Amino acid sequence: MGKLLSVAVVLCLVIVIVAGCTAPTTVSAPDAQAAVCTALATLKTTTAKLGTVTADTTIEEVQTIQKEIDAAVEGIKTAAKAVPAAKIDSVTAAFDNLKSTIATMPSSTTLGDASAAIATAAQGVETAIQEAQTTLSCK
Repeated sequence: MGKLLSVAVVLCLVIVIVAGCTAPTTVSAPDAQAAVCTALATLKTTTAKLGTVTADTTIEEVQTIQKEIDAAVEGIKTAAKAVPAAKIDSVTAAFDNLKSTIATMPSSTTLGDASAAIATAAQGVETAIQEAQTTLSCK
């Protein structure tokens, strides 16, 4: 009987510990909004790099920037899940347009020829970011 009681107590402790470890953490609304604002600022900085694409920029450099932008967009999507008021649809749509612009360029296109189209698409992302930052009152 004593052994059974000891096992029951240990089992209860394990359940309490596991439940405590897996309890969902809540983020305050201001912290969640700040996270979205930070993610938007990161995307804005990263997207601005595409504005510097010239005829001397390599494809590898553009691909590296695009990977950074992909990661920044994922950061925004993750952060925005906690902020229902975050209107990131326009940001993700502008990002999709940028990604499509880069992806659909013929392989024979030079970066000099592509730079204007990339810069225009990047400007669309920056405009969408600015609108989202204004909506969220980001500082």
